[in-house]
Amino acid sequence: MASFSKTFPVPGKDAAAIYSAVSSGIEHFLSKTPLGSCEIQRNEPTKSVSFKASMASGTLIAQENGLKVEVSLSLLASPFKGKVEEGIGKWISKTFGG
Repeated sequence: MASFSKTFPVPGKDAAAIYSAVSSGIEHFLSKTPLGSCEIQRNEPTKSVSFKASMASGTLIAQENGLKVEVSLSLLASPFKGKVEEGIGKWISKTFGG
């Protein structure tokens, strides 16, 4: 399994604002991926959103001025690690206007 952990900067946003945007937009983002159906769990106290699908699983953790993303990919999805990371970066940039 390939995995990566990266913190994407979101300048000027506190953890609550980042969590709110990610929590409300995660289904739309995941629907545009080839992951198929995903199980999503939101945890407001920890400001995190987790997802699980057959091809990948991950957690997005809202922090002050950033979003930490931890993703594990199945063996079939591992060759697309760079594309997955790039797609998450574009989504975050579009979501927060950066």
